[in-house]
Amino acid sequence: MTESIPDPAENHTLPDGRVISGLNAETTKIVWHEVSESIYLTDLQHLRAGDTVIDIGAHLGLSSLFVSDRVPGVRVIACEPARATYACLARNFADHLPGGIAVNKAVADRPGTAEFTFYPADETMATLQEDEGDDQRNIEAVLTNLGVDAAEQAAYWENFRAEVERYTVPVTTVAELIAEHGVETVDLLKIDVERSELAVLAGVGDENWPRIRNIAVEVHDVDDGLARAVDLLKDKGFQVEYQQQEVFKGGSVYIVLARRD
Repeated sequence: MTESIPDPAENHTLPDGRVISGLNAETTKIVWHEVSESIYLTDLQHLRAGDTVIDIGAHLGLSSLFVSDRVPGVRVIACEPARATYACLARNFADHLPGGIAVNKAVADRPGTAEFTFYPADETMATLQEDEGDDQRNIEAVLTNLGVDAAEQAAYWENFRAEVERYTVPVTTVAELIAEHGVETVDLLKIDVERSELAVLAGVGDENWPRIRNIAVEVHDVDDGLARAVDLLKDKGFQVEYQQQEVFKGGSVYIVLARRD
């Protein structure tokens, strides 16, 4: 829910016929495919109407829409700091998930402001934590696994780096979101924030960990990030598993799932 919704950049049609606001037709198509095949969204039998989902790094809101399709009546709070992407998220919620709450903020370990990096060529890689080496590694891994030749990979990388926008964004924490929205239980905490995932987890707050039932977090295994995330979640009482999807083989990206009994 927002006071004003900027005009979306483009309209794209999903396979189910819904018209979605997005920034790039190919990116929207890829993200919807990833959401539909996601290892943490295809098994939602433990969610039910009235449960709360907090979507950190919500992008266009496709994960939120998918969850609400599968489990009608869930409450969704979705955070997206990128200005252009948030405009699309807000429009998509207004059109397809009017009860959803769209928040134009980044999420980290403490509230305030931070410099944000946005890539118009691929808005899904926008981040609070720039790491050109990790970005290049993951782009090369994905394109190689998709069968893209070296020349096309080089062209994609140059295009990706050609336009970069940096600006200051407001930052909140999971603890603040829980308090501001009166959340009693977080039934699914989904995190996809391009190397800021440990900061997001650090901002949960000791008193809030018992409120969280399920976590699905994309982790970049940089500086032992995977081991640190797994150890943290186990210490908080979760059963934890992780895997790397085929498209990311050779890259740093893993999906970590954490559940309570």
